[in-house]
Amino acid sequence: MKSVWYCTECEARITSEEIDQHEEDGHHVRGQIQPDRLLGNDPHNVTVLTQDELDNKGGE
Repeated sequence: MKSVWYCTECEARITSEEIDQHEEDGHHVRGQIQPDRLLGNDPHNVTVLTQDELDNKGGE
């Protein structure tokens, strides 16, 4: 997993080691975690077919 951390008070990216110190200082820390690989059934990675495309597949 890859993670990115951002302190909103400092308006800067921080490392995961710095999170506790920023929070102890009363700062708000935001994080984003990204998996190393995407799963095949991930809804963000799957192409959604429109109803037209589904209807046309039935006639093939």
